[in-house]
Amino acid sequence: MKVRVPEHVLRIAPYVPGKPIEEAQRQLGLRQVVKLASNENPLGPSPRAVQAIRDAAPRVHRYPDSHGHDLRQALSNRLGVPPGQIVLGNGSTEIVEILAKTFLSRELGAVVADQSFIMYPIAVRTMGAPLKLVPLKEHRHDLEAMAAACDDRTALVYIGNPNNPTGTAVDRAGFEAYFRLVPGHVLTVIDEAYRDYVEAPGYPDGMDDLRQGRNVVLLRTFSKIHGLAGMRIGYAITVKEVADALESVRSPFNTSVLAQAAAVAALEDEGHIRRSREENTREARFLAAEMTRRGMKFVPSVANFFLVFTPLPGEQIHLTLLREGVIVRPMEPYGFSHAVRVSIGTHDELERFLDAWDRAVAGEAGGTRRASHTS
Repeated sequence: MKVRVPEHVLRIAPYVPGKPIEEAQRQLGLRQVVKLASNENPLGPSPRAVQAIRDAAPRVHRYPDSHGHDLRQALSNRLGVPPGQIVLGNGSTEIVEILAKTFLSRELGAVVADQSFIMYPIAVRTMGAPLKLVPLKEHRHDLEAMAAACDDRTALVYIGNPNNPTGTAVDRAGFEAYFRLVPGHVLTVIDEAYRDYVEAPGYPDGMDDLRQGRNVVLLRTFSKIHGLAGMRIGYAITVKEVADALESVRSPFNTSVLAQAAAVAALEDEGHIRRSREENTREARFLAAEMTRRGMKFVPSVANFFLVFTPLPGEQIHLTLLREGVIVRPMEPYGFSHAVRVSIGTHDELERFLDAWDRAVAGEAGGTRRASHTS
């Protein structure tokens, strides 16, 4: 008997993660590989988090606290909201999916910006729900157009601020215009995974919208500035009614003993957070200046990565750099056929990327142009 996979599932293009360092080493026989593909913290996790993992390790034979009491209390103290308004997830990506499971159906859909985090449309399509894609405007969310796209069948709007993969953000004025237009029944999901890196004036804090009583869910993560991507731990902040609904759908024990302990410790290590932000700011300026000097085209970013436009298809550039021991992320799945996303690494890692670009990419592109001109 042939298994019948639902048609809406067959139409989903699977998420393709950045290539792990170990895989590149195995495939190409390389000893030294630089990974600038997944927007990770190049400084690694907080030393306090590492110690908390060691301390918690003897307890891994027990199920975790399914409600994550200690972590939710720590977040509650930090954010000034009751623990009952905080929902923990196996990374904030899981909460993207929980929101879809909770609020979407074949009758109720979502509005998503085209060329935003690819897990938003995947989560919507998994539910077989109606999906409206709204083009970006100057590489950032067009919030007024997204609000205008909402109708009686719209349950959710997903907004990445800053947006992945462009690294752009919408300011407070843009959000005020959006909230004046969006229908009152719509729940707005504001993904703030990269908020800790933003230093641009006018960047809005979603907590202000929550305190004003707006229908919002804020998504935050320990994967980025806290350096705990491998632990898979994130959280949502929202109104009590929405939090209760998400808790009803959330799988039990979805966050581990080690992840909860590491997150509590990472949250308290303000020195590591500060150093990570300062390192990112300094190296982002360095990379932007070097790319500008080389005539490379890229989108100015407020996050910890750049969308870099490429002279050849992004997948080809990805493979070219991979042979040089540098992993970047091709952006064709996001609708940018001639672009790669480059994470901000350490100074040495960025110099390795630039050297590989000069040696391999610039030469390959020049050769292609010369061959085309000759023909």
